[in-house]
Amino acid sequence: MNIIWRFYSDPAHAWRWQQISADRTVVSESHRAYKNYEGCLADAREKGYVFQAPQPKSSKGRRR
Repeated sequence: MNIIWRFYSDPAHAWRWQQISADRTVVSESHRAYKNYEGCLADAREKGYVFQAPQPKSSKGRRR
């Protein structure tokens, strides 16, 4: 299953995270709010979040 991690600031300006499936169903979410983004990120990492940088698009096979 492909999971998308969403990090957002709630109406009280606290950070939270969610795991969202490809069909946009919330699979899991933070049980608390975090004053700092770093605290939210640390909690998400404990739950399995791993940052993967986007891969540059290959120009191989493209015609100019």
